[in-house]
Amino acid sequence: MENMNKNRILNAVRAKLSKQTESRTDWANDLSEELRAELEKSLIEARKGKIISHEDAIKQIKIKYNS
Repeated sequence: MENMNKNRILNAVRAKLSKQTESRTDWANDLSEELRAELEKSLIEARKGKIISHEDAIKQIKIKYNS
């Protein structure tokens, strides 16, 4: 009985993954123009070296939101 349930679950997951692979829809196609512009701006800033480490970003967030 337990193996049947595991097989059923595995088959359901395989079917879902197969559908996702078949559609080959790029999630980026669903982004708004505003978000695309913000992402492009961020990429330009990163190329110019205007970046901070993840550790520093977390510190800033904790300070700002008193976490």
